[in-house]
Amino acid sequence: MDDFLFYGIICLLAFLISVLTDKRRLWNGILLTASGLFVLLGFTGIILSGPLHQLDQLILFSLLILAAVTPLVLITIAVYLIKNARDLVRKEGKRMSNLLSLCLSIAVFLFLILVALTIYTVDPLWVSMTLYAGFYGFLFVSYLVSSFLYRFNRPSQNKSYIIVLGAGLLKGKEISPLLASRLDRACHFYEMQKKVAPPPKIIVTGGRGEDELISEAEAMRGYLLDQHIPAQQIILEDKATNTMENFQYSKSLFQDPAAPSVFVTNHYHLFRASLYARQSGIEGDGIGSPTTWYYLPNAYTREFLALIEMYKWVHVGLLIVFVIVSALLL
Repeated sequence: MDDFLFYGIICLLAFLISVLTDKRRLWNGILLTASGLFVLLGFTGIILSGPLHQLDQLILFSLLILAAVTPLVLITIAVYLIKNARDLVRKEGKRMSNLLSLCLSIAVFLFLILVALTIYTVDPLWVSMTLYAGFYGFLFVSYLVSSFLYRFNRPSQNKSYIIVLGAGLLKGKEISPLLASRLDRACHFYEMQKKVAPPPKIIVTGGRGEDELISEAEAMRGYLLDQHIPAQQIILEDKATNTMENFQYSKSLFQDPAAPSVFVTNHYHLFRASLYARQSGIEGDGIGSPTTWYYLPNAYTREFLALIEMYKWVHVGLLIVFVIVSALLL
Protein backbone atom coordinates (compact mmCIF):
# COMPACT_ATOMS: atom_id res chain seq x y z
CA MET A 1 0.00 0.00 0.00
CA ASP A 2 3.01 2.26 0.37
CA ASP A 3 3.17 2.10 -3.42
CA PHE A 4 -0.06 4.09 -3.63
CA LEU A 5 1.45 6.87 -1.51
CA PHE A 6 4.55 6.82 -3.70
CA TYR A 7 2.40 7.13 -6.84
CA GLY A 8 0.45 9.95 -5.19
CA ILE A 9 3.65 11.90 -4.44
CA ILE A 10 4.94 11.32 -7.98
CA CYS A 11 1.65 12.59 -9.46
CA LEU A 12 1.76 15.62 -7.17
CA LEU A 13 5.33 16.49 -8.21
CA ALA A 14 4.40 15.98 -11.87
CA PHE A 15 1.39 18.27 -11.35
CA LEU A 16 3.58 21.03 -9.89
CA ILE A 17 6.00 20.80 -12.80
CA SER A 18 3.17 20.72 -15.34
CA VAL A 19 1.21 23.66 -13.92
CA LEU A 20 4.36 25.80 -13.58
CA THR A 21 5.30 24.98 -17.18
CA ASP A 22 1.89 25.66 -18.70
CA LYS A 23 -1.40 26.37 -16.91
CA ARG A 24 -3.32 25.46 -20.08
CA ARG A 25 -3.18 21.68 -19.75
CA LEU A 26 -5.83 19.08 -18.97
CA TRP A 27 -2.98 17.05 -17.51
CA ASN A 28 -2.86 19.48 -14.60
CA GLY A 29 -6.29 18.35 -13.43
CA ILE A 30 -5.62 14.69 -14.25
CA LEU A 31 -2.40 14.61 -12.21
CA LEU A 32 -3.85 16.47 -9.22
CA THR A 33 -7.00 14.30 -9.14
CA ALA A 34 -4.93 11.10 -9.51
CA SER A 35 -2.63 12.25 -6.72
CA GLY A 36 -5.57 12.70 -4.37
CA LEU A 37 -6.96 9.25 -5.20
CA PHE A 38 -3.61 7.51 -4.74
CA VAL A 39 -2.98 9.22 -1.41
CA LEU A 40 -6.47 8.25 -0.21
CA LEU A 41 -5.89 4.61 -1.21
CA GLY A 42 -2.45 4.64 0.36
CA PHE A 43 -3.63 5.88 3.75
CA THR A 44 -6.54 3.44 3.68
CA GLY A 45 -4.15 0.57 3.06
CA ILE A 46 -1.78 1.65 5.83
CA ILE A 47 -4.62 1.83 8.34
CA LEU A 48 -5.95 -1.60 7.39
CA SER A 49 -2.53 -3.30 7.37
CA GLY A 50 -1.66 -2.65 11.02
CA PRO A 51 -3.17 -2.58 14.47
CA LEU A 52 -5.98 -0.06 14.71
CA HIS A 53 -5.30 2.69 17.20
CA GLN A 54 -7.96 5.17 18.26
CA LEU A 55 -7.02 7.71 15.57
CA ASP A 56 -6.84 4.95 12.94
CA GLN A 57 -10.32 3.78 13.91
CA LEU A 58 -11.66 7.33 13.55
CA ILE A 59 -10.08 7.74 10.11
CA LEU A 60 -11.30 4.32 8.96
CA PHE A 61 -14.81 5.09 10.21
CA SER A 62 -14.73 8.39 8.28
CA LEU A 63 -13.63 6.57 5.11
CA LEU A 64 -16.41 4.02 5.50
CA ILE A 65 -18.94 6.80 5.92
CA LEU A 66 -17.54 8.48 2.80
CA ALA A 67 -17.85 5.24 0.82
CA ALA A 68 -21.40 4.75 2.06
CA VAL A 69 -22.64 8.24 1.24
CA THR A 70 -20.94 8.51 -2.17
CA PRO A 71 -23.86 6.83 -4.01
CA LEU A 72 -26.28 9.12 -2.17
CA VAL A 73 -24.19 12.14 -3.17
CA LEU A 74 -24.22 11.02 -6.80
CA ILE A 75 -27.98 10.50 -6.69
CA THR A 76 -28.41 13.97 -5.15
CA ILE A 77 -26.26 15.48 -7.89
CA ALA A 78 -28.28 13.67 -10.57
CA VAL A 79 -31.58 14.90 -9.12
CA TYR A 80 -30.22 18.44 -8.93
CA LEU A 81 -29.15 18.24 -12.58
CA ILE A 82 -32.69 17.28 -13.56
CA LYS A 83 -34.05 20.29 -11.69
CA ASN A 84 -31.35 22.49 -13.23
CA ALA A 85 -32.29 21.32 -16.74
CA ARG A 86 -35.93 22.18 -16.03
CA ASP A 87 -35.00 25.67 -14.80
CA LEU A 88 -32.71 26.27 -17.78
CA VAL A 89 -35.39 25.24 -20.29
CA ARG A 90 -37.90 27.55 -18.60
CA LYS A 91 -35.53 30.51 -18.72
CA GLU A 92 -33.61 29.90 -21.97
CA GLY A 93 -35.96 27.83 -24.12
CA LYS A 94 -36.32 24.17 -25.07
CA ARG A 95 -33.26 23.44 -27.20
CA MET A 96 -31.02 20.39 -27.30
CA SER A 97 -28.09 22.54 -26.17
CA ASN A 98 -30.03 23.31 -22.98
CA LEU A 99 -30.63 19.64 -22.14
CA LEU A 100 -27.02 18.60 -21.57
CA SER A 101 -27.29 18.73 -17.79
CA LEU A 102 -30.28 16.35 -18.11
CA CYS A 103 -28.13 14.02 -20.23
CA LEU A 104 -25.41 14.20 -17.57
CA SER A 105 -27.98 13.25 -14.92
CA ILE A 106 -29.00 10.19 -16.96
CA ALA A 107 -25.30 9.27 -17.33
CA VAL A 108 -24.86 9.39 -13.53
CA PHE A 109 -27.85 7.08 -12.98
CA LEU A 110 -26.58 4.65 -15.66
CA PHE A 111 -23.15 4.59 -14.01
CA LEU A 112 -24.71 3.72 -10.64
CA ILE A 113 -26.65 0.89 -12.32
CA LEU A 114 -23.40 -0.38 -13.90
CA VAL A 115 -21.67 -0.35 -10.52
CA ALA A 116 -24.55 -2.28 -8.96
CA LEU A 117 -24.50 -4.89 -11.76
CA THR A 118 -20.73 -5.23 -11.44
CA ILE A 119 -20.91 -5.83 -7.69
CA TYR A 120 -23.82 -8.27 -8.05
CA THR A 121 -22.55 -10.36 -10.99
CA VAL A 122 -18.77 -9.76 -11.08
CA ASP A 123 -19.14 -10.39 -14.80
CA PRO A 124 -16.07 -9.31 -16.89
CA LEU A 125 -18.27 -7.42 -19.35
CA TRP A 126 -19.95 -5.33 -16.63
CA VAL A 127 -16.58 -4.78 -14.95
CA SER A 128 -14.98 -3.48 -18.14
CA MET A 129 -17.99 -1.26 -18.95
CA THR A 130 -17.94 0.17 -15.41
CA LEU A 131 -14.21 0.89 -15.67
CA TYR A 132 -14.72 2.56 -19.05
CA ALA A 133 -17.56 4.74 -17.72
CA GLY A 134 -15.57 5.44 -14.56
CA PHE A 135 -12.64 6.62 -16.64
CA TYR A 136 -14.79 9.31 -18.26
CA GLY A 137 -16.16 10.26 -14.86
CA PHE A 138 -12.58 10.66 -13.68
CA LEU A 139 -11.79 12.67 -16.83
CA PHE A 140 -14.78 14.96 -16.24
CA VAL A 141 -13.69 15.64 -12.66
CA SER A 142 -10.13 16.27 -13.89
CA TYR A 143 -11.46 18.75 -16.44
CA LEU A 144 -13.38 20.59 -13.72
CA VAL A 145 -10.21 20.72 -11.61
CA SER A 146 -8.16 22.06 -14.54
CA SER A 147 -10.84 24.64 -15.31
CA PHE A 148 -11.05 25.71 -11.66
CA LEU A 149 -7.27 26.08 -11.36
CA TYR A 150 -7.06 28.18 -14.52
CA ARG A 151 -9.61 30.63 -13.11
CA PHE A 152 -6.96 31.80 -10.65
CA ASN A 153 -4.82 33.10 -13.50
CA ARG A 154 -4.01 36.80 -13.03
CA PRO A 155 -2.35 38.29 -16.15
CA SER A 156 -0.05 41.27 -15.63
CA GLN A 157 -1.34 44.66 -16.75
CA ASN A 158 1.11 45.29 -19.56
CA LYS A 159 -0.85 44.05 -22.56
CA SER A 160 -1.02 45.49 -26.04
CA TYR A 161 -4.35 43.84 -26.86
CA ILE A 162 -7.47 42.57 -25.11
CA ILE A 163 -9.36 40.02 -27.22
CA VAL A 164 -13.05 39.80 -26.29
CA LEU A 165 -14.68 36.64 -27.64
CA GLY A 166 -18.13 37.14 -29.12
CA ALA A 167 -21.40 35.39 -28.28
CA GLY A 168 -24.88 35.33 -29.81
CA LEU A 169 -26.96 38.51 -29.87
CA LEU A 170 -30.51 38.92 -28.59
CA LYS A 171 -33.16 39.88 -31.16
CA GLY A 172 -30.42 39.91 -33.77
CA LYS A 173 -28.73 43.07 -32.53
CA GLU A 174 -28.75 43.36 -28.72
CA ILE A 175 -25.95 42.43 -26.33
CA SER A 176 -26.91 39.49 -24.11
CA PRO A 177 -26.17 39.52 -20.36
CA LEU A 178 -23.55 36.82 -20.97
CA LEU A 179 -21.74 38.91 -23.59
CA ALA A 180 -22.13 42.07 -21.49
CA SER A 181 -20.28 40.37 -18.63
CA ARG A 182 -17.33 39.70 -20.98
CA LEU A 183 -17.26 43.30 -22.16
CA ASP A 184 -17.52 44.63 -18.60
CA ARG A 185 -14.56 42.44 -17.60
CA ALA A 186 -12.56 43.78 -20.55
CA CYS A 187 -13.42 47.36 -19.57
CA HIS A 188 -12.28 46.69 -16.01
CA PHE A 189 -8.92 45.33 -17.20
CA TYR A 190 -8.59 48.28 -19.60
CA GLU A 191 -9.19 50.83 -16.83
CA MET A 192 -6.84 49.05 -14.40
CA GLN A 193 -4.01 48.94 -16.95
CA LYS A 194 -4.59 52.58 -17.93
CA LYS A 195 -3.60 53.56 -14.38
CA VAL A 196 -0.17 51.92 -14.60
CA ALA A 197 0.67 51.60 -18.32
CA PRO A 198 -0.46 52.66 -21.79
CA PRO A 199 -4.03 51.42 -22.37
CA PRO A 200 -4.39 48.34 -24.61
CA LYS A 201 -6.35 48.03 -27.81
CA ILE A 202 -9.56 46.05 -27.46
CA ILE A 203 -10.29 43.60 -30.26
CA VAL A 204 -13.97 42.63 -30.40
CA THR A 205 -14.32 39.45 -32.40
CA GLY A 206 -17.43 37.76 -33.76
CA GLY A 207 -19.12 37.52 -37.14
CA ARG A 208 -22.75 37.87 -38.11
CA GLY A 209 -24.93 34.80 -37.59
CA GLU A 210 -27.78 33.82 -39.88
CA ASP A 211 -30.35 35.16 -37.41
CA GLU A 212 -28.44 38.34 -36.58
CA LEU A 213 -28.97 41.78 -38.10
CA ILE A 214 -25.43 42.97 -37.36
CA SER A 215 -22.16 41.27 -36.52
CA GLU A 216 -21.38 40.46 -32.91
CA ALA A 217 -18.26 42.62 -33.20
CA GLU A 218 -20.29 45.64 -34.31
CA ALA A 219 -22.72 45.25 -31.40
CA MET A 220 -19.79 44.83 -29.00
CA ARG A 221 -18.16 47.98 -30.33
CA GLY A 222 -21.34 49.94 -29.65
CA TYR A 223 -21.45 48.63 -26.09
CA LEU A 224 -17.83 49.64 -25.46
CA LEU A 225 -18.48 53.12 -26.83
CA ASP A 226 -21.37 53.43 -24.38
CA GLN A 227 -18.88 52.53 -21.63
CA HIS A 228 -16.70 55.48 -22.74
CA ILE A 229 -13.94 53.41 -24.35
CA PRO A 230 -12.34 55.65 -27.04
CA ALA A 231 -13.20 54.59 -30.59
CA GLN A 232 -9.52 54.57 -31.59
CA GLN A 233 -8.87 51.91 -28.95
CA ILE A 234 -11.42 49.48 -30.42
CA ILE A 235 -10.57 47.10 -33.28
CA LEU A 236 -13.31 45.17 -35.11
CA GLU A 237 -12.91 41.55 -36.23
CA ASP A 238 -16.27 40.64 -37.76
CA LYS A 239 -15.61 37.46 -39.75
CA ALA A 240 -15.01 34.76 -37.11
CA THR A 241 -17.65 32.05 -36.72
CA ASN A 242 -16.07 29.98 -33.91
CA THR A 243 -13.54 30.26 -31.09
CA MET A 244 -10.57 29.10 -33.16
CA GLU A 245 -11.31 31.73 -35.81
CA ASN A 246 -11.77 34.34 -33.06
CA PHE A 247 -8.13 33.86 -32.14
CA GLN A 248 -6.72 33.34 -35.63
CA TYR A 249 -8.36 36.40 -37.13
CA SER A 250 -7.63 38.53 -34.06
CA LYS A 251 -3.95 37.63 -34.15
CA SER A 252 -3.79 38.70 -37.81
CA LEU A 253 -4.73 42.21 -36.61
CA PHE A 254 -1.74 42.44 -34.24
CA GLN A 255 0.87 44.95 -35.39
CA ASP A 256 3.44 42.67 -33.79
CA PRO A 257 2.59 38.92 -33.83
CA ALA A 258 4.45 38.52 -30.53
CA ALA A 259 2.64 41.40 -28.81
CA PRO A 260 1.47 40.58 -25.27
CA SER A 261 -2.27 40.02 -25.08
CA VAL A 262 -5.07 38.74 -22.90
CA PHE A 263 -8.42 37.28 -23.91
CA VAL A 264 -11.77 37.56 -22.15
CA THR A 265 -14.60 35.05 -22.03
CA ASN A 266 -16.89 33.58 -19.38
CA HIS A 267 -15.40 31.41 -16.62
CA TYR A 268 -16.94 28.19 -17.92
CA HIS A 269 -15.41 28.74 -21.39
CA LEU A 270 -12.05 29.97 -20.15
CA PHE A 271 -10.07 26.73 -20.07
CA ARG A 272 -11.10 25.40 -23.49
CA ALA A 273 -10.61 28.84 -25.02
CA SER A 274 -7.06 28.83 -23.65
CA LEU A 275 -6.37 25.63 -25.60
CA TYR A 276 -7.55 27.28 -28.83
CA ALA A 277 -5.43 30.34 -28.03
CA ARG A 278 -2.35 28.14 -27.67
CA GLN A 279 -3.12 26.34 -30.95
CA SER A 280 -3.41 29.75 -32.64
CA GLY A 281 0.02 30.79 -31.39
CA ILE A 282 -1.30 33.31 -28.86
CA GLU A 283 0.69 33.03 -25.65
CA GLY A 284 -1.54 35.37 -23.67
CA ASP A 285 -3.66 33.94 -20.87
CA GLY A 286 -7.35 34.53 -20.32
CA ILE A 287 -9.49 36.20 -17.70
CA GLY A 288 -13.03 35.09 -16.97
CA SER A 289 -16.30 36.88 -16.37
CA PRO A 290 -19.14 35.58 -14.18
CA THR A 291 -22.10 33.61 -15.47
CA THR A 292 -25.60 33.13 -14.08
CA TRP A 293 -25.51 30.15 -11.67
CA TYR A 294 -28.28 28.11 -13.31
CA TYR A 295 -26.40 28.13 -16.62
CA LEU A 296 -23.19 26.57 -15.24
CA PRO A 297 -23.94 22.79 -15.07
CA ASN A 298 -25.13 22.77 -18.66
CA ALA A 299 -22.27 24.99 -19.79
CA TYR A 300 -19.53 22.91 -18.15
CA THR A 301 -21.05 19.72 -19.59
CA ARG A 302 -21.03 21.27 -23.07
CA GLU A 303 -17.42 22.39 -22.63
CA PHE A 304 -16.36 18.89 -21.61
CA LEU A 305 -18.06 17.35 -24.65
CA ALA A 306 -16.42 19.96 -26.87
CA LEU A 307 -13.06 19.09 -25.30
CA ILE A 308 -13.60 15.43 -26.17
CA GLU A 309 -14.48 16.46 -29.73
CA MET A 310 -11.19 18.40 -29.95
CA TYR A 311 -9.32 15.15 -29.34
CA LYS A 312 -11.89 12.79 -30.84
CA TRP A 313 -9.37 10.45 -32.45
CA VAL A 314 -7.72 9.83 -29.09
CA HIS A 315 -11.10 8.83 -27.68
CA VAL A 316 -11.90 6.69 -30.71
CA GLY A 317 -8.61 4.88 -30.03
CA LEU A 318 -9.58 4.38 -26.38
CA LEU A 319 -12.94 2.95 -27.45
CA ILE A 320 -11.22 0.49 -29.81
CA VAL A 321 -8.89 -0.62 -27.01
CA PHE A 322 -11.88 -1.05 -24.69
CA VAL A 323 -13.73 -3.20 -27.22
CA ILE A 324 -10.66 -5.38 -27.88
CA VAL A 325 -9.92 -5.88 -24.17
CA SER A 326 -13.57 -6.65 -23.43
CA ALA A 327 -13.64 -9.23 -26.24
CA LEU A 328 -10.52 -10.93 -24.87
CA LEU A 329 -12.04 -11.11 -21.38
CA LEU A 330 -15.27 -12.75 -22.53
